[in-house]
Amino acid sequence: MNHKDIGLRIKEVRKAKGLSQKELAERMGYKDPSTLAKVETGVNDIPVETLLRYAEVLGVSVGELLPRHPYPHNYIKGIREKLGSEKIILNCAGGLVVKDGEILFQKRSDNNKWGLVGGLLELNETYLQAAIREVKEETGLDVKPTCFLGMFHHHNMVWSNGDKAHTIGAYYVFEITGGELRIDEESLELRFFSKDEIPPLFAEDHRAAVKAYFDGVRLPIPEENPLRKSRR
Repeated sequence: MNHKDIGLRIKEVRKAKGLSQKELAERMGYKDPSTLAKVETGVNDIPVETLLRYAEVLGVSVGELLPRHPYPHNYIKGIREKLGSEKIILNCAGGLVVKDGEILFQKRSDNNKWGLVGGLLELNETYLQAAIREVKEETGLDVKPTCFLGMFHHHNMVWSNGDKAHTIGAYYVFEITGGELRIDEESLELRFFSKDEIPPLFAEDHRAAVKAYFDGVRLPIPEENPLRKSRR
């Protein structure tokens, strides 16, 4: 996610809450209000942990600080217009949203099959930013990552329209911090399942991520280098 887009949303929410830059800077623990100014103008990076803190301080969900459609064009659509259904490599991200020991799964509207919540990266997003955005868009839930499960491959992904890809996905474990569960156009059903109830999953990377979770894999959340604007 572009930091300028997020910074602008923080500024908009701050003003809607009637807070000055100085007041929000103090609540964030910044010694110098200029730090907030650099965030709001997209100069400073905004790590996910900091974004979560902004949401907490402003009293909003993380989703309210993430523009839903931040890019002027569909990156994947542009590629498909050039290459058709030819097999390509795509990056994706998602995760296991866990509640009371159960995992949230999505029954997809495009293939009528079950899988984890997630999707393809947009331009300028990191894996974690994409995963949080996808969960919000597809479920209505605000989530916080608790650990990383790893990178998993689906070597022979085929969409219902015949598009083919080798997808490389980053998968996390999430806890719910807010929002209300709801279905969007990409889902037929959303349901939490216990370990013994999990339905057959359509994607090999989803199956591998779930297996890693039940095998006890709990990795630190890796540092990601978000988009940095060039400075002259």
